[in-house]
Amino acid sequence: MRILRVLRANRRNRTLLALGTVILIYTFATSVMQYNLALFSDGLSPNYTVFGVVMGLPWLFSLLTDMPAGALAERIGKKRMIVIGLGGLAASGALFYFVSGIFHLFWALVFFGTFEGFLTVAGMSAVIAASPSGSEHRFVGGYTSASALGYTLGPLAGGLVVAWSGNRIPFLVFGAICLVAMFVAAAIIPGPRHEHDSIAPALRKVFVHDRICLAGLREFFSSGRVSWLVGSSVLLAGMWSEFIWAVEPVFVERLGLSPLTGGLVLAAFVVPFTLLDYPIGAWIDRTRKRFVSILGGLILGGIAMILFGLARSPLALILLAALVSAAYALFYVAVNGIFDSLSDRHRRGHVTGVWQAAEDIGYVLGPIAGGMLADMFQLSGAFVAFGILFLLVSFGVSQMRSDIHRYESHAA
Repeated sequence: MRILRVLRANRRNRTLLALGTVILIYTFATSVMQYNLALFSDGLSPNYTVFGVVMGLPWLFSLLTDMPAGALAERIGKKRMIVIGLGGLAASGALFYFVSGIFHLFWALVFFGTFEGFLTVAGMSAVIAASPSGSEHRFVGGYTSASALGYTLGPLAGGLVVAWSGNRIPFLVFGAICLVAMFVAAAIIPGPRHEHDSIAPALRKVFVHDRICLAGLREFFSSGRVSWLVGSSVLLAGMWSEFIWAVEPVFVERLGLSPLTGGLVLAAFVVPFTLLDYPIGAWIDRTRKRFVSILGGLILGGIAMILFGLARSPLALILLAALVSAAYALFYVAVNGIFDSLSDRHRRGHVTGVWQAAEDIGYVLGPIAGGMLADMFQLSGAFVAFGILFLLVSFGVSQMRSDIHRYESHAA
């Protein structure tokens, strides 16, 4: 019996390693592309509001596929969904390369966002399914650490590629790396333990029999106030993340700094997350201090974001970006852990689709809000306004201490 437990544990670890490798390759590729996309879109946009709308478009169409993708992954298999998603993303790199205006960029972003949803929903669902009881934070933390490592290295590479080759070649680099990731995923992710539906029957079942949007929402919000807390927190995390990715490259460029400096600052937004994500997850697994982690992350991140908007020197920007990243890790890992425990009592593909949909709503709203705020208060004022938002949200979270504490006691 002990040998069987070891084999099961090894399979889980192999699955986590394979999924972590694939997501690392993808996030490296997409961060190269996104750094370039911000500068490329800014050049095509007449004002910051239009720029924000353009930068939010991929996540709008990813949002439309999130809940169907979660259910589809349950029916055709998570590995197959990951491979399909990466193949579509590779093709989107070529589409970006040939963009000649806002209209063409719109359709390229639609294509990208659709397949990005396939990859992210299936990947997170596979990690949650593989995580053993009692070690949820370590598995989710390990996966997000691999993701963050790609986001750490990618902006540096993106800044270099933009500086050396202009704003077209990075799109081809993105497509080529996604193609490599597709073959890697097909080769190393463990296959399913049971047969799944083929794609055509699965699509019919998802939309005709599952009524997936209603089913997913009903599953997710059946846990009461905690599910509402998780949903709103994930939405805020999405706003936080994508606002930075959309606005920071343009903000640094407006300060007169080089693309390489912009890449360093953007990397500083994720380096502490890479280093602290897994240890924070292990600490929360041991102590169950989820409330402290969420509230502390909001307050620390809000203050650091305000100071970032007021900073001008490269060193100050890098240090404050790192502080924002550390705060984000505290907040995000705790919220993900609560979701992982919540999903134990539900169909994981369904609730993961809703979780990803909430994050993608944040991805849409973050750049749009950032663009509107930049038109009103300039780019630095947009960072200050976002920092104030996080401080205001912390007051609301502080009123839910008893709810989170009861859920922690139950989870423990």
